[in-house]
Amino acid sequence: MKKLFLILLMLLQFPVSFGSNQIQDPSSKKIIGTWYADRNRNTKWIFTQDRKIYNYDKDVFKVMYGYTISNRCQNNSSDTTEFLTFMDRDGNEFCFRINGIDENKNGILSLSKMDNGETLLFVNNLNVVTGK
Repeated sequence: MKKLFLILLMLLQFPVSFGSNQIQDPSSKKIIGTWYADRNRNTKWIFTQDRKIYNYDKDVFKVMYGYTISNRCQNNSSDTTEFLTFMDRDGNEFCFRINGIDENKNGILSLSKMDNGETLLFVNNLNVVTGK
């Protein structure tokens, strides 16, 4: 009886093990790295693991923000939508809706500015073509 129980327990572990390998990386992991503005590839944002973003233009440092990714940003909240919030040294927050981060390994970061709805596209490789 103990052997049967152990065999059943082992069989139940397989779907859990295989299923967990199919879970996508969280946005907080996928966003780490260098992203170039699609409209002006001289502008780049570098997201770090310690939740800082560095903005460069023509390889000249411009500004650094702290950032968070969550389901809330200012007056916006959603169970199904993620938001990217930048925070400056004065405590000002800048809110973006995350439309997609490297979906299907396409190398594109798509954000919408919450204050005006403008869509911003970034690429993680200068050779990526967005089609827009």
